[in-house]
Amino acid sequence: MKIGIIGLGHMGKNHLKELKNNPNFKLNALFDIQKFSSDIPFFDNLDDFLKQNNDVVIIATPTFTHLDIAKKVLPKVKTILVEKPLAMNLKEIKEFEKYAKTYNNNVAVGFCERFNPCVISLKNILDNELLISINIQRFSTFPQRIQDVGILQDLAVHDLDLLHFLSTRKILEAKILKTYIQEGYQESESIISCKMQNFIACLHQSWNSTQKIRKIQVITDKHFYEADLINLILLRDNNELKIDKHSTLLKEHEDLFKLALNQKNNLASIQDALLVQNILENY
Repeated sequence: MKIGIIGLGHMGKNHLKELKNNPNFKLNALFDIQKFSSDIPFFDNLDDFLKQNNDVVIIATPTFTHLDIAKKVLPKVKTILVEKPLAMNLKEIKEFEKYAKTYNNNVAVGFCERFNPCVISLKNILDNELLISINIQRFSTFPQRIQDVGILQDLAVHDLDLLHFLSTRKILEAKILKTYIQEGYQESESIISCKMQNFIACLHQSWNSTQKIRKIQVITDKHFYEADLINLILLRDNNELKIDKHSTLLKEHEDLFKLALNQKNNLASIQDALLVQNILENY
């Protein structure tokens, strides 16, 4: 299956590196506005890129460009994966949805944390236990590469999606706290408290930490779980569980292949993106 990548920044290069070893896809074309050296056909003109008959396209450009690029891609490519967040706001996401329905596209959103080995194992476990609370922490230093969105759009969207994905429950109530540490920039610290169906949750994101942390703590009626998404360690009551360790993007690409074949998969949809963005804009 022929695949193309639009945008060769941080995430675009990650996708490119992973796809080079994926037998399901043939890297067919690359696009960026900056010159890029590669043995794969490269284009700095989007119209020329779209003439290459890609079966699947990954859009990994800055968020504010997603909708405009998608308007050109959706009529020509059946299946696309768009890096999160899908668009800048609810209005744009709904417009994105309208175009996808018009051209009958398969559209996935790049909430890649769904495919972290710890998350996959934890979800399978939680399907059989009663949730009491979930706590998610996502800390790092300030990322200079992020220019168009704040921490809510960049990081909190991952955690809101994980909350829905792990629990298969909707958020009934939410309260968002945020602070602006970097002068002239968008929010860089946020805490979201959520009342779910039958349990509660707290999501904390920071761009002001000296430590890089991505952890999930879960209390159920039977056990306490802690998942370290960076070091790929899953604990149950302080005992390490065996998990299938793999590349997160490898698993995401496997499900992208399934999506292109109209098979069941765990990729996030436009509806999932709408659920997340609705929390950010209406609570």
